[in-house]
Amino acid sequence: MSTVVAAIDCGATSVRVCRIDLDARPLVPEVVHRVTHVPRRDVAGHLRWDWAHIFHSIVEGLDRCLELGPLASIGVDTWAVDYGLIDDRGDLLGDPFSYRDHRTDGYRRCVDEFGAAAMYRINGLQLQPFNTVFQLAVHPDDELERAARLLWLPELIAHALTGTSATERTSAGCSGLVDLSTGEWSPELCAVAGIDAGLLGEIETAGRILGDWKGVPVCLVGGHDTASAVAGMGPASADGSAFVASGTWMLAGIERRQPDTSEWARTRNFTNEAGAMGGTRFLRNVTGFWLLEQCRARWNEPSIDVLVDEAAGVLDDVPIVDVDHDSLRAPDDMLDAYCCLAGIRYDAAPGVVTRSIVESIAARTAEVVTQLAEVETFDDIVLFGGAARMSLLRERLAAWTGRPVRTGAAEATAIGNALVQGIALGVFDSLDAARHALVGDPAP
Repeated sequence: MSTVVAAIDCGATSVRVCRIDLDARPLVPEVVHRVTHVPRRDVAGHLRWDWAHIFHSIVEGLDRCLELGPLASIGVDTWAVDYGLIDDRGDLLGDPFSYRDHRTDGYRRCVDEFGAAAMYRINGLQLQPFNTVFQLAVHPDDELERAARLLWLPELIAHALTGTSATERTSAGCSGLVDLSTGEWSPELCAVAGIDAGLLGEIETAGRILGDWKGVPVCLVGGHDTASAVAGMGPASADGSAFVASGTWMLAGIERRQPDTSEWARTRNFTNEAGAMGGTRFLRNVTGFWLLEQCRARWNEPSIDVLVDEAAGVLDDVPIVDVDHDSLRAPDDMLDAYCCLAGIRYDAAPGVVTRSIVESIAARTAEVVTQLAEVETFDDIVLFGGAARMSLLRERLAAWTGRPVRTGAAEATAIGNALVQGIALGVFDSLDAARHALVGDPAP
């Protein structure tokens, strides 16, 4: 009898629910349900996630999975840093804030008061305005005062399914609140956030069963979607592989046993994020195809495939911009903001703008890979995630880096989610063994 699991994979623009047969070789996810979602502005003008829509979509997807046959377990991953607050009855106090909300624009005040170097020595994270530590520092006091527990979004969904609270390592590790030297909450950074560490719960590693939903076990997996994606990228080459997880963000990095909180890493804004089953993902965030998704809305939603095909036919040079520029973080009109930054006419052909976006993303990602090569040795680059299917992106990333680019799974996040479920269920005895199942090979 096959071991089929459901992987709930929530990105910042869509909810996906997949069925994956862990006994199949190679593993191939079946996307059973996919629904888009966007944050909404509350009465105060802040961006919050539509929790009711997200959770309803998840349940709808799980019900469809069950209609197709029994499930051995369920796992949940989402994007990082965002969270929900629950009261002592387990009720959500308000829709979670979106990391793209401008309420954290003044985050540098926290950094300057504490000291950027001192903060990095503790948490080892890339400075981003949306890190949870900065979100909590400006969270409404009335919600914080009524909160009994903070749950990051993967564990908030698992709590809604099972009633069990947990704090998973990869979710916690992106908060900016963990002391890398101890693996526990930093009292100093909790003070910056203005919270008591008791609100956060005890940090634990993925790979156990939390509870059940409709009789189906719900497993604690690598809650941060990038952690799950890296778990699902497949075996590294003999001399090591860098990785690029592609999607809303491009995350370029390498797996390490230990974090690097050196001045070299800090000044280049590298981040140390927890691996799904241990170790560290040493990487840097680059703004990704969220740029193109936002521009599509002004072009009456042509498909990504059509836009990329048009872009591949653009033979003239196009402007290369800094895709991490502040003006592109959350503009009201992305097309206008991008064209202004690039010096492109607002009414330029979509293929021209798309080519500029792809080139700019590839160029910025290549900068990160080049910096990694200063301190790490690796053979090739594994490109996986939603944009891995774009031959134009693969070609341009190879051209900008001067390195071979190997394609991993487009649904790497859901696969990594499922592999960790397999470890919790005893199907695999290690992540290495689970990764080799992706290519149908036994682990060495």
